[in-house]
Amino acid sequence: MRWIGFLSLVALSECLVTVPLTKIKSMRELRERDLLRDYLQRHPYSQAYKLLRKPRVTVQSLRNYLDVHYVGTISIGTPPQKFKVIFDTGSADLWVPSIYCSSPACVTHRTFDPLRSSTFQDTNRPIKLVYGSGSMTGLLGYDNVRV
Repeated sequence: MRWIGFLSLVALSECLVTVPLTKIKSMRELRERDLLRDYLQRHPYSQAYKLLRKPRVTVQSLRNYLDVHYVGTISIGTPPQKFKVIFDTGSADLWVPSIYCSSPACVTHRTFDPLRSSTFQDTNRPIKLVYGSGSMTGLLGYDNVRV
């Protein structure tokens, strides 16, 4: 009987998917290592600007998201286009900027090229997502996502 339980656990373990995560530097770590100024110069549209009142001072909310950002690599489309994303367990939405993005913030992010993907499906439907830290507008599309 124990063998049946053991074998069922082994079979179940084959169904699990693991995603390698990478811890990225927090604003606090960048500041403590005197790298924050360089980071802000390279990423002028970072959300960090909203959190900075004056140089070298940060605002910490009660939920400290700045020290807990883990990113993983996903690929979208055929052939795959790779992206590093924060896995957000509070939302079912996945979005990445496309090559058509005209926002200055898109300059510092990798963009998705739907013309390079044979599996991309354009819906031509507008979408708008509003977050506590800002919003996103664009057109809805579908494609294969690999984790």
